[in-house]
Amino acid sequence: MTVARRTVQDEVLRFDPAIPIERAWTPPSSWYVSPELFALERERVFRREWTPVARVADLATPGAYASGVVAGEPWVVVRGMDGELRGFANTCRHKGREVVQGCGRAEKLVCGYHAWSYGLDGTLKSAPRMAGIQDFDRAAMSLPPIQVEVWGPWVFVNFDLAATALLERVPELDGKLQASGWDRLTYLSSTTWDIGCNWKVYVDNYLDGGYHIPHMHPTLDAQIDMTTYRTETFARSSLQSTGTSAVDDPRIDFEARQRMGDGALYAWLFPNFMLNRYGSCLDSNLVIPVGPDRCQVVYDFFFEEPAGSEDFIAESVAQSAVTQQEDIAICESVQLGLGAASYERGRYAPQVEVGEHHFHRLLFEALKD
Repeated sequence: MTVARRTVQDEVLRFDPAIPIERAWTPPSSWYVSPELFALERERVFRREWTPVARVADLATPGAYASGVVAGEPWVVVRGMDGELRGFANTCRHKGREVVQGCGRAEKLVCGYHAWSYGLDGTLKSAPRMAGIQDFDRAAMSLPPIQVEVWGPWVFVNFDLAATALLERVPELDGKLQASGWDRLTYLSSTTWDIGCNWKVYVDNYLDGGYHIPHMHPTLDAQIDMTTYRTETFARSSLQSTGTSAVDDPRIDFEARQRMGDGALYAWLFPNFMLNRYGSCLDSNLVIPVGPDRCQVVYDFFFEEPAGSEDFIAESVAQSAVTQQEDIAICESVQLGLGAASYERGRYAPQVEVGEHHFHRLLFEALKD
């Protein structure tokens, strides 16, 4: 379904956040297939929310920088010689090219197009061959700043200078993760998955309160005790938790407690960042919108020091891959159904899908105006 520009807001308003989950309908399928809704989300959501873009350990040295793109906006984060982390819009003030690409270390940021250079504080230092130019305000040609914060092992950015601080949005998650000892974690590796679904389909699946686990994730279901599965919602986040199964299960050839410890925490930060803490492991999922029907999921794997045997680490990563492949199959099938003429919208399971309903209410608030 394609929604004309004049009706985009009508489609947003078809979801009513005031209706209790017991009587509520899910957002219409247009939210998941419309190019216009996707464009609105880029502007109203992803350019105004906190996004993890780099690991703190990779920006520890003065002069270290990392760059990339969020919702079409190029960014660069750099560690100044004074030790401070700063972020800037990564577009040269001359012709708009990215000033730097990738990551590295530098004493100044030099655009590869015409060699305009900027200090690590974003100020314009050099603009070659500009003799004769009039009314040139050097200060106004500095790189525009963006917000930068550190949480756990990640560096986050936000293009909205008026946005509330990240740590003010995650106090409940921060407390739980701090208590889990995530300061002992060491980065291992990353994997990127390309998925044929709208980014919200993936988030919905993650936030369904474990509803699909017994039906779609047999090896994960064998490791956890679904009778203990709980969901808590907070202002801008939610937390799912579960205990570890105490029963030997033939669906797995290892002891559940060996991998899961006493249980798992599944933390979600609006709109698209998930943290999965279990045993001596943590993996994170960052869901990157690519198009109305496509997204990428970037997995980072962390283990405590000492991390345990190589076999244990390999098995944990392999089990995460199994679950991810099962989720991809789910999400791509759901995306197909959302585009069908026979489907318009559905209902929530009130006892389990509270996290998903909470997500849709937050998204509505971001889009409604």
